Amino acid sequence: MNKYFEKNLRLVDYIDGLMVVDKDFIIRHFYTAYPDIVKLGREEPINRSLFEIYPGLKQEDSYICRALKYGESFINYEQTYEDYKGNKMDSISSAVPIKEQGEIIGVIDMVIYKCAHVDARRLSFDTSLIATLKKSYNSSNESLDDIISQDASIQGIKERIVDMADSDAHVLVYGKTGTGKELVVNAIQKMSRRKDAPFIKQNCAAIPSSLLESILFGTTRGSYTGAQDTPGLFELADGGTLFLDEMNSMELDAQAKLLRVLEENKIRRIGGKEEKKVNVRIIAAMNEEPEMCVEKKKIRADIFYRLCVLRYDIPELRDRRGDIPLLMEYFRKQLNKKMNKQIIAYTEEVQDIFYRYDWPGNVRELKNVIESAFHNNHEAIITRNDIPNYIIGRLELDNICKEEGSRMSLSDMLSKYEILLIREAYERNGCRLTQTAKELQISKQNLAYKMKKYGIK
Repeated sequence: MNKYFEKNLRLVDYIDGLMVVDKDFIIRHFYTAYPDIVKLGREEPINRSLFEIYPGLKQEDSYICRALKYGESFINYEQTYEDYKGNKMDSISSAVPIKEQGEIIGVIDMVIYKCAHVDARRLSFDTSLIATLKKSYNSSNESLDDIISQDASIQGIKERIVDMADSDAHVLVYGKTGTGKELVVNAIQKMSRRKDAPFIKQNCAAIPSSLLESILFGTTRGSYTGAQDTPGLFELADGGTLFLDEMNSMELDAQAKLLRVLEENKIRRIGGKEEKKVNVRIIAAMNEEPEMCVEKKKIRADIFYRLCVLRYDIPELRDRRGDIPLLMEYFRKQLNKKMNKQIIAYTEEVQDIFYRYDWPGNVRELKNVIESAFHNNHEAIITRNDIPNYIIGRLELDNICKEEGSRMSLSDMLSKYEILLIREAYERNGCRLTQTAKELQISKQNLAYKMKKYGIK
């Protein structure tokens, strides 16, 4: 890995920091151009865990971890790093997997710091640097088989993906947060004729809107202070697919330029005069209802019509409750393997609770709740006591609202909810005041006052 890094060292002249992480999340190389700002010595993080140096980093939120898991590059996203000393640094980052003979052996994480010394217009990466670093274009190991469902609407989506595999039409995927849009997008790309061509992803909400145009279309040297001749994502994705996630957050000006690409298949770099023809299939995802976005003028109507040639609407988990037992079993097996545990089942009470709960965070929330239960559990079966407090509290509050809501004031309803949360937490913590106060994140004195006030013994 060090040999790979040394070979490409000349490419990182225009970045502020760089970190190489191996497949076991061990930091193998660390560089910063501004040690007075970062306050970590160059050798200090070496051979230590990524999560030891940055304890607030979570695997599910880390693009480094996603690049390791899926072998995909994530370009120009906002990230806040807080080290174990408490030092914080906001940055624009790009995570690029390192592969040898097709196997992912690590990730290069490159950063530009968002602080006083940085020109605001420079807060994006020279994407040609990233293209050079990548030994192979993005691909995904996820396929149709990773979409776990017995629901008729999801099965219909999977069948349609197969039927439309030969189509080069643009695609719109709509679904609430956590429904699995990216799984569907990966399956579409994996089944398409462009599966071996470039597949580049960009979250439109992850970077400042003022920078999105230069990232998408590239820049010309001299177009603004510090600007270089750099290709944008459309040029890098030429011949392949560009996935624009959370497109409903894209500014209308950028959408106007995107419309021209959709109509003419041509792009012009920022500050440039020449046009370049590109052949890019666009897959766009939205977490808000597209028609509503058009009505609210968050999405241009002409963009909407051109993108939804092929459209996939992913239903929320509460609308396909029959998938909950399947997903529970899938995550149980997955987490047993990941956490080296031997949990064999859920109690019937837990199954009933999961079935009745509305899951506003959808499949992602279900997975996180089960993972939390795995951490809380020390036996072979997941019980009610392993489930996060808020799940029980919300179910109980729903019951209160249905049974007594019309006769209760807001103050009384909030008091009822508080009683439920305190009682659940108190029982969960073995009727120990200190531990209950810690879980509820209030002082021991405040908890004792509330318990006395509500008559909780």
